[in-house]
Amino acid sequence: MSSLGTELKRLRANKKWTQAFAAREIGIQQSYLSKLENGQFIPSPDVIEKLNTCYQISFDHLVPNQEKISNSTNKLKWGSIILIATGILIYLCAVLNIFYPETYFTYQAKNQGFWAINITEMYKGEKYIEGDVVYEIIGQRDVSRLENRALMVSSAVLILGGLLVSLLINKSWLKKRS
Repeated sequence: MSSLGTELKRLRANKKWTQAFAAREIGIQQSYLSKLENGQFIPSPDVIEKLNTCYQISFDHLVPNQEKISNSTNKLKWGSIILIATGILIYLCAVLNIFYPETYFTYQAKNQGFWAINITEMYKGEKYIEGDVVYEIIGQRDVSRLENRALMVSSAVLILGGLLVSLLINKSWLKKRS
């Protein structure tokens, strides 16, 4: 039992109030007051204000610092947003082949009886000259790169992790089922 719960019980007993009467005076439900007195809940700042008004004393020193709890929740929210945004960015880089191109171009050159083939990730035009050799494009092919597939998997993990953190922060959907 928390010291807040003990203090609430003591004050209610001093006034000779029943739990139901005290809950009406405070402006909360009796079941909620019971849980506060038994140390099962930490009251919100609004409820603390109602308790302060009803009993005409300050309970602020008996309640954990709500600002610290709020700051850690905000950090988690920003963390989940950053995870999701990073996951989306990595996914787009993988799909658009930004880091690891999947199209390769094959060029061929004939120069006085010798043949040369050049395979490159960059399109250099239908013809290009390198030194005294003229290369002509003879084809292109798409290759599924393992690196891009790994980026897609890691982006999915980041997005799902961000969504999971977000769901855990906003537990209201769990409480509604109960």
